[in-house]
Amino acid sequence: MAKSIKEIAQELNVSKSTVSLVINHKAEQARISKELENRVLEYVEKVGYKPNALAKSLATGRSNTIGLIVENIGDSFFGPFALYVEELFRKKNYHVLYSSTLGDPQNARDIIDSMLEKKVEGIILAPTVDLEEYQRKILEYGVPLVVFDRNSPAVETHYVHIDNEDSSRKACEHLKSIGCRNFGLVTIDSDQPQMLARKNAYFDFCEENEMEPRLLHLPYQQLKQKGARSLRKWAAENPALDGLFFTTNYLCILGLKALRSEGEHTFDFPMFSFDDHELFDILNPKISCIQQPLEPLAKTCVKVLLKEIDQGVSKPKEYIIPTKLIAR
Repeated sequence: MAKSIKEIAQELNVSKSTVSLVINHKAEQARISKELENRVLEYVEKVGYKPNALAKSLATGRSNTIGLIVENIGDSFFGPFALYVEELFRKKNYHVLYSSTLGDPQNARDIIDSMLEKKVEGIILAPTVDLEEYQRKILEYGVPLVVFDRNSPAVETHYVHIDNEDSSRKACEHLKSIGCRNFGLVTIDSDQPQMLARKNAYFDFCEENEMEPRLLHLPYQQLKQKGARSLRKWAAENPALDGLFFTTNYLCILGLKALRSEGEHTFDFPMFSFDDHELFDILNPKISCIQQPLEPLAKTCVKVLLKEIDQGVSKPKEYIIPTKLIAR
């Protein structure tokens, strides 16, 4: 059984406060001799003492915990992003506490309240809509905040993202370059800035190229129940379609299931996805995509947040990470 601070103090014939100060890196501040500090540290290492996280937090005033709040930790964008973030923070001796909002503003508010109660030292956030008040609350608590993927323009924060509009335009140009003249856009019923930017880029492209817009909004909260059926019906009602641009990879996967499944009327026109997926390179035909730079996004978020933690909250900046179009 691991020894307690009391037992360590008894073994070394010193006070509990001395042991506590040494293991919490306050020996010099408390004017404890280097010789005694080394004796305590050597013994602590020998017996494998592990400080209680709560007690250490109370003693040091630090939790060494970062909050990561995303839309869905289980999807193929936020899941790998979270792993990169966790790995990077682990190297700096931080733990990552993460949770999913599922796009629900009330979920997001509850999660933020919980993380602030747990004294996280910083938060990386992919905000829902209607979250401005709570982003301000984070900043009012003096907790460093980095927003990524999408933002709330009314709140000034450090913002790490890609250029959704430019990337979507490149997607449209690619579909045109392979002969699609009547391709449609499949997106979700979301007012999030990144989704609006992708949709607006499509509309602008249609106007500039005198192409009739063909748009399908699918209900995010009911994709499993209604998504495939709604997509099949819409595609059948638009026989002029010669391609589809999906604004997320999970929508593209839904499209593949709905439009290319055996036993159903199939649609063999090209499909393009915003966001890559490991399936897209092994399918026949393969799926071209906009590949978001997950690792650079994560590295930038972590770097900015660590600087905020170490040096204090600074003037907000915007960081744009370039995407890559993968033509397959």
